[in-house]
Amino acid sequence: MVAGEPNDVRVKRCSGGWVVHIVEDGKLTVLRFKTQFPAENYADGQRARLGLAAKPPIDEPDM
Repeated sequence: MVAGEPNDVRVKRCSGGWVVHIVEDGKLTVLRFKTQFPAENYADGQRARLGLAAKPPIDEPDM
């Protein structure tokens, strides 16, 4: 990620679990969760904190 990029929060299914990607001021933070519900809840909180849309998009799993 690069400074100046817009803030973003994404939820992605990955290797049997869930990952939340948070971009804040160009810095990427990745958190892993075992199940979807806590990942989506955490992402919702981060989106609210960053002033983004309420529901984070869920990325499709890697094929």
